[in-house]
Amino acid sequence: MSTFIRPVTIVLLQLCLVVAVVTDSTASATPLRKVVIGVDGGTESIRACCFDAETGAVLGKPCASPYTTFHPQPSWAEQDTQDWWDGMGKAVRGAVASLKETSSNEDFAILSICVDTTCCTVVALDKDKQPLRDNRCILWMDARSAPQTKEIMETCRGDPALNVNCGGEGPISAEWFIPKALWIRQNEPHVWDRAETICEYQDYINYKLTGELCACTCNAATRWHWDGEAALYESSPDQPYPGRPLSLYRKLGIPELAKIVPQKVVPMGGLVGHLSNEASEHLNLPAGIPVAQGGPDAFVGMIGLGCIHPGQLCLITGSSHLHCVVSSLPSNAPGIWGAYKGAPLPGLSFAEGGQSSTGSIIRWARNILGQADLEYKYLDAEADQISPGCDGLIALETFQGSRTPVTDPLARGALVGLTLSHTRAHIWRALMEAVAFGTRGCLEGLQMAGHPCHEIIIAGGATRSSTWLQMHADVTGKPVVVCEFSDAPLLGCAILASVNAGVQTSIEDAVQRMVRQAKRIEPSQEAMKTYDELYKVYSALSEATRPIVHAIASIRGGEIPASNEEPGIEARKNSSPPIISPSLLACDWSKIGEEVRRCMDAGAVRLHVDIFDGVFLDSPLALTFGPQMVAAIRRCSQEAILDLHMCVERPARYIGPMKEAGGTTFIFQWESVLREDNPIKEALLIAASVRDHGMECGISINPSTMVEDIFPLLNSGLVAIVDVLSVEPGFGGQSFQDVAVEKIEKLLRFRERRDSPLEFKILVDGGINTETAGLSKRADILVAGTYLFQHNSMSDGIKELISSCTDDTEV
Repeated sequence: MSTFIRPVTIVLLQLCLVVAVVTDSTASATPLRKVVIGVDGGTESIRACCFDAETGAVLGKPCASPYTTFHPQPSWAEQDTQDWWDGMGKAVRGAVASLKETSSNEDFAILSICVDTTCCTVVALDKDKQPLRDNRCILWMDARSAPQTKEIMETCRGDPALNVNCGGEGPISAEWFIPKALWIRQNEPHVWDRAETICEYQDYINYKLTGELCACTCNAATRWHWDGEAALYESSPDQPYPGRPLSLYRKLGIPELAKIVPQKVVPMGGLVGHLSNEASEHLNLPAGIPVAQGGPDAFVGMIGLGCIHPGQLCLITGSSHLHCVVSSLPSNAPGIWGAYKGAPLPGLSFAEGGQSSTGSIIRWARNILGQADLEYKYLDAEADQISPGCDGLIALETFQGSRTPVTDPLARGALVGLTLSHTRAHIWRALMEAVAFGTRGCLEGLQMAGHPCHEIIIAGGATRSSTWLQMHADVTGKPVVVCEFSDAPLLGCAILASVNAGVQTSIEDAVQRMVRQAKRIEPSQEAMKTYDELYKVYSALSEATRPIVHAIASIRGGEIPASNEEPGIEARKNSSPPIISPSLLACDWSKIGEEVRRCMDAGAVRLHVDIFDGVFLDSPLALTFGPQMVAAIRRCSQEAILDLHMCVERPARYIGPMKEAGGTTFIFQWESVLREDNPIKEALLIAASVRDHGMECGISINPSTMVEDIFPLLNSGLVAIVDVLSVEPGFGGQSFQDVAVEKIEKLLRFRERRDSPLEFKILVDGGINTETAGLSKRADILVAGTYLFQHNSMSDGIKELISSCTDDTEV
């Protein structure tokens, strides 16, 4: 059977042109498998996956293509729009290639494609629809427009469009669309004057696919201050811009924004257009297949979790909790975000609540109790032996302030009722209960605003703790559902594409057929009675401590930062999380090609390759890769950045061979030059030679080495990476050494203190897991080996590490 793909027929299906793409099916009686492609344009990479359009089954493997985030100034974040398009081509072609490999014995038809993206990633286009600003977007996490958010609240307070921001009380996030557009108008007038269109990543990528420029109602309703329902009305002379916040635009002095945002509006799951000839060639898909409207990644994920009916609440867990409840009422109120009309889907609304510190305080507790290496399941097992209420111990989880239903950035955590008889199990359980109590408070705030829920669909880190899942059910009195497929945004895109292609009759039917529950946890009636009484105590404690923590914050020298940074250290707020670099030292060397592809498919950008010569570490077991193996790794991936960590004697002699083998970065050990008469001079010669060979140079230091020893070398500007070893070099599986955290801070201060700051990256190497990643999050790159390669899913492992480095859910 031939394995190439070619178009063989065109059919009209529910008024949508569908080009069926099949393998050569000569003499085949196998039914045609209907396939759709979901694409997730995330912060660090763009990923694609093929799905069975009828069942939602994953076909082949997801394929990812990474891209770079640039930080031209503190709190700024930008990406190159061309990287999105190039990456999408690689991801889709890779996903289809994987589909062909796994479906070589059956015929298939690719019927539709759908893309979700990050939300509020803003792009300015000229009259030819070409990106301005040197192809750079303003990324969702960029916070340069913080002054504009204050201006909006001061100038426009009372405007109906601001009601989605806690009933008009605010605040407005600098991540949102209008503050960013206002920043461009005020700071880049040359861009504003040339801009024919101001839009989002979502709109731009769909334009590249179809030649049709349109906005998504979900983006517009949730982050543009639009009325998502009214935005779908036909324009008229009396109402040329339906659903747009025209009064808000006028008050801000940007009435022209109504004209330069996309005029066409399409809801999630609607038809954007058909794949153009140019896009067809780029993606290696046939021209003419329908492109379904996606939306913001988090909210397309609601579709992938089956959270589409009024009364269902999507609870996204990680370092923090995000609560999104679907509602039939578009009512606003203080203490909630939303409700957003016409989102996530037409005819619906949803509202948001949130807790600032949830998973983060659980990690804190494990570390503070001196059990950083102890698995959560053992602490959960101990907590299971403690009765609800923890024998008189109760906690507040508001370590980093309170988001909703009471917005109080000065709120702080507490443990009240401690006695000498309490154990770590009591403390552990009390903190878990506090998070669940806070979730109940958020649900009650949403209910008071007219948005009740009867079911919680949960995703993220909390799903790994059966104790915590049951606790959420018992405290809230709501059943808790965990879905089978964890990559909700990709599945959400597949659902929308399957409906658009006509395979499924509606999004409701598609969810019923394509989303499967893994388990459903019902609340215990007996535990509910106990927790009802305890919740009253929790609520009273929250009120009672508020004046106390406010008084503490007002005392000079007693203010505690609201972020989760260490006191006395300037928080690196609104910056991107570190890049996760898998260490091939921990992989299965017998199938190195498969392991490299596994890393790249999971979205890895860099691969860490440890080169030990058996001499520097004086151990015959510390002997790993040479140039030939590096060349083999390079053949497995042309895109990967290969960071070669050279734990070798006389590192200079390896520079040429490693360059020829395909190395990107040559990182040598500072300790390898200490026997020289002038170590700094020898290190400078090595760094200059590395540069002359066309590689970046890095320097690595052992845990016992003082970081100040290498400052003269860093001042030369020849060093691109500092590898802070958090374990002893040589072998994987070691425990993280906390001395690395202090070194990160010293390097950050050294890097920024000069008039012309240095540009080296800080890499932390060794013992990285979901707890130690959080300790190292101010670094630029984290190297993880054992944790990633022993994980059931490399992609999930990378996401978990990234999640542990961030406090907020990306929406």
